[in-house]
Amino acid sequence: MSVSPVFARPLDAERQQALWNLVCRIFNVDLNDWTELRFNGEPFGYLNPLWRERLMRDWPGRIQADARQVDVQQPDWLALGDALQHMAAQWQRTGELSGWRNEWFDVCAADGSVRFALERAAFRPLGLASRAVHVNGLVRQPDGDWAWWIARRSPFKAVDPNKLDNLVGGGIASGECVHQALVRESWEEAGLPAEYLPSSPAHHAQHSLRAVSRGLHREWLHVFDVFLPAGVTPENQDGEVAAFVPMSSDDLVAAMLQGRLMNDALLATLDAFERHGLLDAHLPLAQWLQRNRQAA
Repeated sequence: MSVSPVFARPLDAERQQALWNLVCRIFNVDLNDWTELRFNGEPFGYLNPLWRERLMRDWPGRIQADARQVDVQQPDWLALGDALQHMAAQWQRTGELSGWRNEWFDVCAADGSVRFALERAAFRPLGLASRAVHVNGLVRQPDGDWAWWIARRSPFKAVDPNKLDNLVGGGIASGECVHQALVRESWEEAGLPAEYLPSSPAHHAQHSLRAVSRGLHREWLHVFDVFLPAGVTPENQDGEVAAFVPMSSDDLVAAMLQGRLMNDALLATLDAFERHGLLDAHLPLAQWLQRNRQAA
């Protein structure tokens, strides 16, 4: 559907300020406090003191370091990727690295070119930038207002069981383009066929940057909106979602402020709030979202 919701008025200033305070708490990272990680002189990631020490201890090849940066050197990019994968697997075997999934993400240079692929569990320890697709699902209610389809994660999920999430949200696997990931994740998580998905390639990405227990989360969230017809109910296909519920904007804001929404889902939803008139363009939250957004 090509319909775009327009909310009659923004949220009240008090709730916008509360959401801004929440964003400031979650996405508050000063990269000057981290060691820059370079590969062959090119910037790729960021290390906290623990992972800097482990990298310096276990890297088998040439490495240069000073107070501000660590430069891992191996002119053959595929060999560099293999060595990093071997090192990450060693950390996993010794119990130093958790969350191993046997899933690979592409490690990209600043210009977007892919250098090599690496187990996704190693991205946060090394502060590498990953990519994901997020879909805001909206449906018009009988009273003419819009509701948001929100997923409740399975209670059996290893990470954040039972938390609320976007209609669709998932990482872009190695070798996938954004559109391929959008189609795959939309079917796996919500049972959405391709005809419900945006036909235009135009979209944008929000930069999710936050410190986590395993290191630094750096991910570009490619955000899409899907407008589902009334009577169409999402159906999970892969067992990762316990239920889908339509939520009003007011109920969704309350869930955000209660900490019930996944952090990246919060960012992707606020992105849609800003674009569809729920945020005042003159207030700090909307202005930050505009600055944090990148055309993709």
